[in-house]
Amino acid sequence: MRRVVTAAVVGLILVSCVGKEDNLVLERDQIHELAIKESPEKAHALFQEFADKCHARGDYEMESCALYEMATNYLDQRDTLGMRRLLDRMKRLAQDHPDNLGACYSYYSVLGAYYAALCETDTLATTRQAMFGALRSAIDYQEQMTWDDYRRQAIVPAWNYYNMAVCYDLYCNPPLRDSIVKYLDLADKSNRANTENQHFQHQQIDVSIRDEKAWLLYYDGKTEEALAEMNAVLSLIDSVELVSPNTVITERGEAYGFFVEVYSSIGNYEKALEYATLKAQNDQVRFGVQRNAAVREVEAKYNVAKVETRLARVRGWAASLGILSLLLIALSLYYRLLIRSKEEGRYTAAVEALVETDADIRTLTENVSSEKAAQVISSAQKPLSAVERKYILLFMSGKSTEEVAEAMHVAPASVYTMKYRIKKKYPDSLPLPF
Repeated sequence: MRRVVTAAVVGLILVSCVGKEDNLVLERDQIHELAIKESPEKAHALFQEFADKCHARGDYEMESCALYEMATNYLDQRDTLGMRRLLDRMKRLAQDHPDNLGACYSYYSVLGAYYAALCETDTLATTRQAMFGALRSAIDYQEQMTWDDYRRQAIVPAWNYYNMAVCYDLYCNPPLRDSIVKYLDLADKSNRANTENQHFQHQQIDVSIRDEKAWLLYYDGKTEEALAEMNAVLSLIDSVELVSPNTVITERGEAYGFFVEVYSSIGNYEKALEYATLKAQNDQVRFGVQRNAAVREVEAKYNVAKVETRLARVRGWAASLGILSLLLIALSLYYRLLIRSKEEGRYTAAVEALVETDADIRTLTENVSSEKAAQVISSAQKPLSAVERKYILLFMSGKSTEEVAEAMHVAPASVYTMKYRIKKKYPDSLPLPF
């Protein structure tokens, strides 16, 4: 009815679509059914994975559907902070893909729901204006879609029109009658034109529309017509009781409340008392159901938070592993540089010791820079012997093959052999001083 739950008021009622054109639609519907029948917190985590999968495939309509479902879950828990987080992602989707009607529709629907939830706790005109602006934008995008789009994205246009009418009733003082009538008529036409819904789904929408019309008649002072319309609503409620018993309990209580208010206003207190008694009896059942639902809601909210904490922890672990990997790489590089530095120090010391201990070599290589010599020697891929280092120093000093042979007291052919052995210990791309 007009004051049932915020979800019904702001447009986040989803009816599982019958069409299963592709695997993503089927998967979305299965998760949706899981949320209704079994575990909202598990469905929340599954929708998060599903949204990421759709994004990776470039199916932004189905990604927005998943985020829409998650927003409904948050709305049911009155978790506006959770909705705000989702809205940031949905806004990016809508901005990055402005031609994607589904992504834009979902964003503005959830944005309108978010502001409507805020309207329950504040009376700021700016919040109310933002709510109406978002919901009107959602309807604008909806009206550009086809029935195939509605089926694939599980959109029921009639609910959006109805919810807009209710917003003009609840959040405007006095209610904007012309706007209420306009959107109720659109809801009624859309409900009749929708061939996808089952019969009881049409009846549920019809119950809500006619309930709001009864209140509108009451506002206009047409008391008898209002009472007749609400009696017709009670008959409709009875017809869907077997299909949706919990919803019927709530709607019947709201209808009884309507009769109490109307009969009290016209001074028929006997009738008002009769319906007050019926309402009290209905409320006993209703509050029992709602109490159980509240317990489940608290549990669901806790479990959803637990799932999100677990996901955040996993992401934190992944980030920590990334940081740890970077630290290990940095330590490895530092260790290699340290070893390299020590090796270069040893090579430099070896060169200097070599020059100091061999007078002939020292004399012949006195113009060789120790730093350059250490650089060449340390670039070897395999360890160099003391003799090989002597040859390198001699070649670095600019000596010819014959001069090196004379300094080392060997034949020139032995110098060529030594050149070959030394080259084998260096990379091919590294230029050597011979």
